[in-house]
Amino acid sequence: MESWIRGNTIGRGSYGTVSLAVNESTGGVFAVKSVERNSCLPRQLEALENEIRILKKISSPYIVKYLGDGVTVEDNTCFSNLYLEYLPGGTVADLARARKFSGAADVDEKIIRNYAFCIVSAINYLHSKGIVHCDIKCDNILVGPDTRTAKLVDFGSSMEISPRCAIIEMITGKPAWEDKGAAETLCRIGYSDELPAFPAQLSDLGRDFLEKCLRRDYNKRWSSDQLLNHPFISPGNLVSNSSPRCILDWFSLDSDEEDELEESN
Repeated sequence: MESWIRGNTIGRGSYGTVSLAVNESTGGVFAVKSVERNSCLPRQLEALENEIRILKKISSPYIVKYLGDGVTVEDNTCFSNLYLEYLPGGTVADLARARKFSGAADVDEKIIRNYAFCIVSAINYLHSKGIVHCDIKCDNILVGPDTRTAKLVDFGSSMEISPRCAIIEMITGKPAWEDKGAAETLCRIGYSDELPAFPAQLSDLGRDFLEKCLRRDYNKRWSSDQLLNHPFISPGNLVSNSSPRCILDWFSLDSDEEDELEESN
């Protein structure tokens, strides 16, 4: 990586801090995920090194792009850095929370289908490479500049050898499983016969897609190959790449288009 300047912090996690960065030669903006080598826990550095190793091996339009890695010394502090493509749309979790707090009534299911298609495509690609992500959630799904496309990020927990059901969080603005503590939640997911409640506003087609994702019997649960052929995320049900007027437009595109048609008449 050429000489660069660290900018504002845009994210913090248990395995590192993410900042904006600017290439001094080109002026290009990218993201840098960093761990302080002298003060971090061993698992934090191990997770970053694992993420670097995984990202070097993969390339998909539905996975954040690896741009390089390196070590820097800044103000007498030594950092291990991972350089990544910057996506300005934030996370799907950010959008879901924004809708929830704004009081918006309904989510546009066509956008959910777009994001579901991107996620399943990323999973399908990873599985073809013998990799499992192990931490799929809305906070780890970044949105592109047109808010129609999404990319998977954060491979610190990934392994080379199942995802949480992020679709529910997109619609409701909160995780599929009620947070009653990590241990209890893991027990419910791993050892009970429970399924998370499906959002009431989800269509019958969407509910059928979720049911096939969440079947308890793994022999009956659909694979990513099968899910890509489900009509819920078929190309005819996805939204085009035209840009919205604002970040919340993806929650009400259909009604906006109908209003514009009425005005033009």
